[in-house]
Amino acid sequence: MRPYSAAMATAGAKAQRPFVSVAPRLGFIGGFDGVRGIGILMVLFNHAYSPLSPSFAGIIDVFFVMSAFLITSLLMQEHRDRDTINMRKFYARRGIRLLPSAYLCIVAWLLVTVLFARERMGTLLAESAAAVTYLYEIFFPVGLGALDPQLTEHLSIDQFWSLAVEEQFYLFIAVTVLVCIRKRWMVQLAIGLALLATWIGWQRWTGVPGPVPIPADPASANPVQRGLSLLWLSRPDSLMWGVALAVVNARLPDPLPRAWKRWLPRVGALGLLVAAATMLLASPFLNDLASRAGLPFPYVQMAPTQIDGSEGIYWINFGHSVTALAFIPPMLCMARYTEWSVNRALSWKPLRFLGRMSYTVYVWHTLVYFVVLDLLGGNESLGEKWRVPILAVITIVACLPVFYGVERRALKVKLKFASENQVLDLNTGKMVPVERGPSDEPG
Repeated sequence: MRPYSAAMATAGAKAQRPFVSVAPRLGFIGGFDGVRGIGILMVLFNHAYSPLSPSFAGIIDVFFVMSAFLITSLLMQEHRDRDTINMRKFYARRGIRLLPSAYLCIVAWLLVTVLFARERMGTLLAESAAAVTYLYEIFFPVGLGALDPQLTEHLSIDQFWSLAVEEQFYLFIAVTVLVCIRKRWMVQLAIGLALLATWIGWQRWTGVPGPVPIPADPASANPVQRGLSLLWLSRPDSLMWGVALAVVNARLPDPLPRAWKRWLPRVGALGLLVAAATMLLASPFLNDLASRAGLPFPYVQMAPTQIDGSEGIYWINFGHSVTALAFIPPMLCMARYTEWSVNRALSWKPLRFLGRMSYTVYVWHTLVYFVVLDLLGGNESLGEKWRVPILAVITIVACLPVFYGVERRALKVKLKFASENQVLDLNTGKMVPVERGPSDEPG
């Protein structure tokens, strides 16, 4: 019989060892807040004056990549520190972070509708049911207006589609990461999601908006079938790219090789330029300005007026994929090189403050717009273009009570459900210690 050597024991232990991230701990990254701040301004501007640049919609792809990267990185970091992922605390943190402001907004919409716009109540009740169950993008999918404009005539909280996509991602990502870490499948997970994301991008490129055929009569079709027929327009692939980036980052050494300091910032800057340029391509406003000045502009129409297999290249065929992929290098650079000049510029305090308010503003801005434009007559009194900065300022000011009274308090409660000894306090941007009871200690 061959002796069981120490080398064999070591090899066996190594084979059983779970996947371990070697990335540095994520701390405060001011550039991420700055990107969120610019992004929420893009949302406000575009929803105030849609011809400005419909392709600003690509900022949601950026948000998705960033969210998936951060969540997946933090889950791997937690497992590295504590040899497990506390599911109860993870879902508690997500609920405390997302639900109070969102549910309060729905209640506010219902009150305003009962008092001033009862003709919207039927649609709003259906929207609310889809929103609170986080199935909004199934029952009221992106692109629904192109199938049947009447179905979207009285939509009030259509921004909840992206919240639904993210919440569905949160539901599966913690368990998936835990299993894949223990089985050493994280690299396979990243490769599989990257391949699936590539296929979804290819589907959009070829004019296929979802995994099932578009119903012949959208108005009377099964709502789930209708939603699945447009599912790729909700860009789940951008979340997949964020997970893949987190795994890549987890395998890169710390510190990165010296050569990376030369080329990664350059690639990151190029990625930002490509993402920004892509989000301007479908701008009728810029196209009109260029035409008046006699200058060429690479204008691409945002989408067909009807999603019926129309031939031609539209922004939605490629724009979401290009924006998401272009943002990957700058995100990696911001995470690894906090001294990067772009990171410092995006860390400008007003931008960071807007970034921290971005969730509140995103959730509430349609209600503010409805009150100002419809109930107070702003559509008649405000100019089509002048209302862009006016509505943005009014919305940010109107959201301050919710931000300070609801969201910041929720963030303090969220700290009690942290799974690490030190966490980033989103109210201050500083790492703070977390007090634990005996039951919180790793066992």
